[in-house]
Amino acid sequence: MEENKQEVVTENKGINEEELLKKVEQAARRGSAKGKVWGFILQLLPVLVIIGLLAYYVIPKIDAMNTAIDSVFSVDESVEDHDMTLENHGIFGYTAADFEEAILGDSTRMKKLEVMKQDVSEATTLTNTGAFNWAIFSKNQLITYHGTVVYTVDLSDLKPTDIVMDEENKTIILKIPHVQQEEINIPEEDIQFGDVNKGMLAFGDIKATPEQIAEVQKEARQKMQDKLNSENTIATADRLAKLSVWEIYSPIIKGVSRDYSLEVLVKD
Repeated sequence: MEENKQEVVTENKGINEEELLKKVEQAARRGSAKGKVWGFILQLLPVLVIIGLLAYYVIPKIDAMNTAIDSVFSVDESVEDHDMTLENHGIFGYTAADFEEAILGDSTRMKKLEVMKQDVSEATTLTNTGAFNWAIFSKNQLITYHGTVVYTVDLSDLKPTDIVMDEENKTIILKIPHVQQEEINIPEEDIQFGDVNKGMLAFGDIKATPEQIAEVQKEARQKMQDKLNSENTIATADRLAKLSVWEIYSPIIKGVSRDYSLEVLVKD
């Protein structure tokens, strides 16, 4: 019995020793692997330090150099003395647009632009009285004056301050002066003389000197002007002036830059 017990104990001890050896070997291998990792990290540490120093000191200088190079070869800033820069390649040139030059250069050729022509007429009665101012001795005649008036806008005096570039809304604002009314023109052939109405005892035609006829025409012209003022015709002419100027200069603005549109305002 005792021999059998010793054999069992011996077998059990043998088994425990083998397992213990295996665990020791495994632990040694793990320790060796960790040691290799730490050794690799320690060897790599100086390289990492050098890379860090390069990143801290060298890369900013490279960025500064790239910025300097970009400033020479590719520039996004506006070109001086030009309204709008389309492309700027530094020493390799640029493409710029000038709205002022396009508008002002054309306006000097336009001078006065006719924007509206208005017909206006006025009638007056010329009367000759006879003896005692009695109606039976009086004669009268209806005279109708037909005239035309032209409204113009003077573009020859446009200045750079009249042109405003709204970059946010991509709009060119052009400020023009109010329209000017030219003199009312009454052609002689457009003066209509009606029949002479005579009293029962009135004879002959109405007699009037050239000075009197001119005075009557002057008064008719004044009444025409009063009529134009009451109808506020000049305000209508201002609206037509804005439209006419827009039709002329809008294609010019689009020719400079298709992204921009034109707005025309009348100066206060």
